[in-house]
Amino acid sequence: MAFNQHLTRIERVRLAATQIICPITRNALRAIPLTDFLFGIYISRRYRYAYIDNPKTGCTSLKSAMAELELRNRKSDLDPFNLEVIHYDSSPLKAFTPIFPNPTLSKLVREKYRFVTFVRNPYQRLLSCYLNKFDNNATADNPQARRMPDGTAPANFAQFVEAVVGQTDYAMDPHWRSQTVNIHYGRIPYIHIGRFENYAADYAATFQKLGIPSNDIPQLRHLNKTDAGRVNLRDFYDRKTQDLVYARYLNDFVNFDYPYEI
Repeated sequence: MAFNQHLTRIERVRLAATQIICPITRNALRAIPLTDFLFGIYISRRYRYAYIDNPKTGCTSLKSAMAELELRNRKSDLDPFNLEVIHYDSSPLKAFTPIFPNPTLSKLVREKYRFVTFVRNPYQRLLSCYLNKFDNNATADNPQARRMPDGTAPANFAQFVEAVVGQTDYAMDPHWRSQTVNIHYGRIPYIHIGRFENYAADYAATFQKLGIPSNDIPQLRHLNKTDAGRVNLRDFYDRKTQDLVYARYLNDFVNFDYPYEI
């Protein structure tokens, strides 16, 4: 990714021009940092689509499959199961940064690129984030811990909830930021928003919506799994934490039609 928080003069000019001509970028950068914005965009020039990343919704598996499809029948040493290839600049879906003079997101919309993404029940997604990033990650150098309000990992799930619900979307890590904000909901004309709860079917539907023949769809894979989908939510949520999460992520519950009830 060419852009970071320490922009050169030329990069600042390019970014300023992008915000003038691209309403999607302009509005997104009011809510999230530039690095998060750029990290969440994966573009296929080969198949003319853009995937907007929404962490903890099966994105590792989906991006692996998209990388595999992009690399198919091309000479390349890249491994679509390698995390560096899946998530970072090595990804074949990171061939360019959507900052002027490159095509911006608004230009991709005008050029009829197809946009897809995934969402998840906010209760499950937040628990999955905690289990993956904190309960199962006790390393001293935890990048997600640095995005917590006090810069340290929470001692338990309740402490995690109480800490993050007080954060602004801008301060949040993408793994627990509002999904409405992560995917720029209402500003991007998605052709398909898959649901994690229906992952196998929506995985296939995503590629079908992108015009990929059924025989060419990469094999379903399950990478970076947590136990969040197999545990009883009531073992982690009480009424207080449930109400805190519902209030903070109300837009996600409403926009993606998830119920208050656990």
